[in-house]
Amino acid sequence: MTQDPNRSKSRFMMGMEHVLKEINHEIISPAIPDMTVENAVPLMITVARLRADYLKYAFRLTADRSDQHPTEEELAKLKHLRECYQEMLAAARELEHCVDRGYIDLPPLT
Repeated sequence: MTQDPNRSKSRFMMGMEHVLKEINHEIISPAIPDMTVENAVPLMITVARLRADYLKYAFRLTADRSDQHPTEEELAKLKHLRECYQEMLAAARELEHCVDRGYIDLPPLT
């Protein structure tokens, strides 16, 4: 009797998922001890502030500029603000992903 390749693949993927979850938990959870909503608030505030800075500067570049385009320096600053915002947003999303996947231990509900 031949083995069903789809079943073998499914079993393999389930095993890989289990091992990856254990590895990620073993490495990530100790790096982020005492994870609470309160501990995540500074990251969320930073993301919001960076988003605001990026948008505020973009509006500043477009205010009262009939036909003038932003200078190279202005665009460089806008790019820097965007990159800062996007990097911190990516970190916040990774935190959400780690919590969702069980890679970070959470305190028990009270």
